[in-house]
Amino acid sequence: MALKLPFLSAAFFLVTLRSAAQEPLQQLIAAERSFAQAAIQTTTKQAFLASMADSAIMFNNGQPELAKPGWQKRPEQPNAPKLIWGPAFASIANSTDLGYTTGPWYIEQAEGKRVAHGQFFTLWGRQPDGSFKFLLDVGVSHPAPASADLPTQVAAPSRPTPMSKRRRANLPKLDEQLSAALQDRGAGSGYAAWLSPQARLLRDAHPPLTTPAAIAPVLAADPVRRFTSQGSRVAHSGELGYTYGTYLSAQTPSDQGGYLHVWQLEARGWRLVAEVLTPTAPPKP
Repeated sequence: MALKLPFLSAAFFLVTLRSAAQEPLQQLIAAERSFAQAAIQTTTKQAFLASMADSAIMFNNGQPELAKPGWQKRPEQPNAPKLIWGPAFASIANSTDLGYTTGPWYIEQAEGKRVAHGQFFTLWGRQPDGSFKFLLDVGVSHPAPASADLPTQVAAPSRPTPMSKRRRANLPKLDEQLSAALQDRGAGSGYAAWLSPQARLLRDAHPPLTTPAAIAPVLAADPVRRFTSQGSRVAHSGELGYTYGTYLSAQTPSDQGGYLHVWQLEARGWRLVAEVLTPTAPPKP
């Protein structure tokens, strides 16, 4: 049974209906699917090492770090439960050098029992040979969905109308401005000024938040967080980029961890099109 995708507004349409001019997006989706298939056919370790860029970032207990050294130290576990995933949504910059994929994952034991579920978010960069390697990979966990089947189709956003004169991109500065807005206006109102209409939020314990109706109550209950960027990149075409780093709530000191922000240049300027929070686990008693 094909996965039923959540409601998508008229601004979205299926990748399978896009024209041949969208071939780079199809290449991006193929890279994600090849990555996922390798994890089934070999091991999770081999698949990750083969698919990551040398400078790829992952999060370890809420802290961003280089992914390759940690994965190289992991033992091979050919009989371990399988990590299985597939893309449900993808987007790529006009210059095709930067894009992202996101969708569901689950862990399946040898007898077929699924023991964990969540969502992944992967940033991809085109390499000198034309292939894609992932630049950053992060995920969240949530309860089992009503349907655990992987998507058979991948949705993509319509390309927003950019400003006629592009502002010079300083994405870490945008994180600072977002933090200031949250401090001044609270999480709900502070985010509202910065979120893209196409925004997607991934949070632990929540299904993907992809509509204003789903996002608003979660943000209204959020503590005020401050984001500190540790890295960023902008596509050559200048309309898509990302930041990553750590966050901390002054109100709730235990609320801390790592974040990924994807920024997109739209008619109103730079807007937050995706956010993933990966919290630090509380210390064991």
